[in-house]
Amino acid sequence: MEERIVMTTSDVLTEQALSLASAGAVGEEAILELLRASEERRVSVVRARQSLLERSAAHEGDETAAHAVELLDAVLTRLPI
Repeated sequence: MEERIVMTTSDVLTEQALSLASAGAVGEEAILELLRASEERRVSVVRARQSLLERSAAHEGDETAAHAVELLDAVLTRLPI
């Protein structure tokens, strides 16, 4: 039997934010890409951000994770509370 791997929206956001951060993406285009990926699900963005904060804490000096958190912070400013 084949095992399926399920990725949540927050998993997708985490991976996408890390990918954008490692590519040095900044600005409106990166934020809009993450906003689209979030499907405007604030909880998913918050969960992805938390995951990246935990990664940053476990790997002190992880600039990619820190930049990914900054991108998600910008996304959160665009979503309704």
